[in-house]
Amino acid sequence: MKIKNTFRIPIGFAAGVIFFIRAEPDIGSFCIGTVIILFGELIRFISAGTLIKFEGVTSSGIYNYSRNPLYIGSFFIGIGACVIGKDILFSIFFIIAYPLLYLQTIKKEERYLLNRYGKDYEKYIRTVPRFWSGRLNIGEILKGSSPFLAVKNRELISILGVVTVLVMMAAKMIF
Repeated sequence: MKIKNTFRIPIGFAAGVIFFIRAEPDIGSFCIGTVIILFGELIRFISAGTLIKFEGVTSSGIYNYSRNPLYIGSFFIGIGACVIGKDILFSIFFIIAYPLLYLQTIKKEERYLLNRYGKDYEKYIRTVPRFWSGRLNIGEILKGSSPFLAVKNRELISILGVVTVLVMMAAKMIF
């Protein structure tokens, strides 16, 4: 499934350029931001390693706690980058823009999944919150995830993006 969102990708790239220009990382912000980014990527990797595309509603593992863990992970990655960059205006922009852009995408995905999986997805929506349930069982989350499935679901692209951001911020900090 490919959800078309004509604004999300160009806005992301433009924001990335602005972020890089305005960022003023130091060792403290870099270390704290990196931890937050790695936490976000871990959520994404576990999520991608649980998601079985086009074979029904994935409701096990991390998807038993959130219908959108990939977007939660991406949000943490963005917050971590904001911490590294130490730009309050960009951080405010990110905190406002991310939910606005991704809520549209989530609603489109939900309509698609309702049409594709019908009652199974309706039941899933009734039992699992859009973002987070407040409860957590790490064992269940990890048991349901496979690194091979994460790679198959192209999560290495996200990891490459994270590494690129960290290298660019480290270079900006050093030079």
